[in-house]
Amino acid sequence: MPTFGHICYGLALLIPILYYTKTDEKPFNYKVAFIFLANNIYGPDLVGLFFIIPTHSILGFLIMALPLAVFYSYFSRFSLKKSDGILPLKFVDDGISEVNYKNAYCITAAGGISHFFIDQFYHWEKEMMIWEGISITHDEMLAWGGSAYHYITPLIIIGDIAIISFIVLSLYTFMKGHKESFELLLISTVITVSLMVFVSTSIFWAEREFGAIVHCFVYVLIPLFLLMYAARDVKDNPITTPDVPKINRDTLLKIVAIISILFALFMALYAYFAITYAGYLAELIIEMFGGSVAEMTITVTIIGYIYLTFAIILLIASIGLFFKSNICRYIVIAICMYFLIFAFPFAISLFLCENDVKAMFNKESEA
Repeated sequence: MPTFGHICYGLALLIPILYYTKTDEKPFNYKVAFIFLANNIYGPDLVGLFFIIPTHSILGFLIMALPLAVFYSYFSRFSLKKSDGILPLKFVDDGISEVNYKNAYCITAAGGISHFFIDQFYHWEKEMMIWEGISITHDEMLAWGGSAYHYITPLIIIGDIAIISFIVLSLYTFMKGHKESFELLLISTVITVSLMVFVSTSIFWAEREFGAIVHCFVYVLIPLFLLMYAARDVKDNPITTPDVPKINRDTLLKIVAIISILFALFMALYAYFAITYAGYLAELIIEMFGGSVAEMTITVTIIGYIYLTFAIILLIASIGLFFKSNICRYIVIAICMYFLIFAFPFAISLFLCENDVKAMFNKESEA
């Protein structure tokens, strides 16, 4: 997949929204935008880099988004602001999770679904992955339109009348609002599909209408509607009550430190296998993507040693959290941020930026 392509696509969707709402009394919530962008880039790739589970599919990710939304709702408690310290920016604990679980799920799902738009057109397979083993290729979608293409027939007069009618009616429905415009979309879609099924696909110049309709609903309407629904709910029903800790922060710090240690051990084990079985892993990768086994073996080995280094440093720093070492806190924050693709390590980074948690480390430093 083109990694930056996901960033480009996500920002291309969000920037016009941010521009349009910048003069509103309550502009588009930037934390909503962050959650959408993060999932637009990494969402469905979560865990799939390490385990064979059906998350890299539309339905699979909608299930994965259920636990992910917990983390992203927590993320909405923080913002990134200018710092007076050595680093130019710092995470600030705003004390309030601005995006509740329901909205976080909608935004997470929206970002994940939009992720597949880039995957479908810029993976060699060019397929819409619905579930593991169930997919629709782009070529299959094109074939839905029949063998004719740009076929001219008197039937196109009927198609032209239908299209012109839909365009003119939009002037009325746009004035009424989104509900009436959505009704126009549904009615026009039903009419269009019915004409192509019961009359001829040539009624609209034999263009590939079926595939375009599916893409518009799946990749445009559904994710953008989920995004805007959640954004409006966040705007209309702002959360003003500060988060109330359910677990003592000193106790939770120990739990988080243990989780960080376990994650470091897992990464060390993963890196060990990558180094030890580099040749075997290289052969598996070459079978899927092609290339030179010798070069891939070297690549896997180098990545393995880099990950092993990260894991050892994270392990030592995580142990340092028990001793309230500020340096260890910064190290854990930095390394866990790198593993944003897993979501929960980034939550560890943000937890260590909570005001109450920072205070514990500062007191220890002062003593």
